[in-house]
Amino acid sequence: MPEKLKTSKARSVFERVQSLDRSLIQLVLILGALSVFCLYSIDKGQGSTYLKHLLRFSFAFFILLAIAITNIEFWYRYSYHFYFLNLFILFIIKFIGVSAKGAQRWLDFGVFHIQPSELAKLSIILVLAKFFNSVKVENVNKIYSLLVSTILILIPFLLVLKQPDLGTAILILGAAVGVLWIVGINRKIFISCVVIVILSLPLIFAGLKTYQKQRVLNFFNAEKDPLGKNYQVIQAKIGVGSGGIFGKGYMKGSQSALNFVPENHTDFVFSHFAEEFGLLGAILLLWLFFKIIKKITVVGDQCHNNFSKIFCYAFAFNFFLYIAINLGMVTGLLPVVGVPLPILSYGGTALLTNMMGFGIVLSAKLYNEHF
Repeated sequence: MPEKLKTSKARSVFERVQSLDRSLIQLVLILGALSVFCLYSIDKGQGSTYLKHLLRFSFAFFILLAIAITNIEFWYRYSYHFYFLNLFILFIIKFIGVSAKGAQRWLDFGVFHIQPSELAKLSIILVLAKFFNSVKVENVNKIYSLLVSTILILIPFLLVLKQPDLGTAILILGAAVGVLWIVGINRKIFISCVVIVILSLPLIFAGLKTYQKQRVLNFFNAEKDPLGKNYQVIQAKIGVGSGGIFGKGYMKGSQSALNFVPENHTDFVFSHFAEEFGLLGAILLLWLFFKIIKKITVVGDQCHNNFSKIFCYAFAFNFFLYIAINLGMVTGLLPVVGVPLPILSYGGTALLTNMMGFGIVLSAKLYNEHF
């Protein structure tokens, strides 16, 4: 067990790093190594994508360690600040953001781009964890608590949906729902909300962008237009299925080698992984994800304060949503909404967001105190 907080403050940076949960760090490093090898295979060793990803992962891992040795109370104290700063950036990005692929969701800092909507997934968990930490258990289902939490959720959700970024908006909403479930919102309220959402689906669909509507329609007509609108998903499923039990072997995936699968570095990286390593490799990858999620929830179980406990559970749930939605997209079980596979997919801000989350989890265990 970590030493008391006052003792931890007196320890050197090296001693605090040495006291971190090594098992979680090792799991993250294994996943990071897999991502680099996978991207190297996709490029057949010819491109620079894997090198860029390695640099991004190394930088994000440094941020993970820096956050991990910073007292978790820092995030408790500045959760509202982080949340409102993120809201401000989401609001002004429509005026100063960089457009790509029909969406304006990136900030250009010259040498790199940041996608603030990704950070919103983290900020919504932090702000709700702090809010419900201050709410007594008997008041969780009171009108005031429900109203405040709903407002906190809807503002970033609508700002991200407006960009438009349906996948990230869904993950923000999913992370928020995870927090609400963890803190004990009445099941009748959840059921009522689900009914309202179902009844509102025609209005929600009408408000989507044209390409988003097309993605939903493609999902219900999966085999229609195999060389056009459904090409991506069909080719991804072919890649997954062609791997068989043991896969074709490392750097022997034909779907990627012949560029049959678009976005195979990012959202559809699992298709390449499954083609090369087969069902057995896919199961091992899912087992690795499961071990990470389980480890985060174990840290949550051990936390002595509600803020840390709520954050760990909600972050684990959000991490699970990343995986479930991405695999659902790749296998044709869900519409394509642009959600990357955590760590494995090429992408800077999504990687950074998840690594920051891991850092906060590690900090929660290192500084496991009441506050």
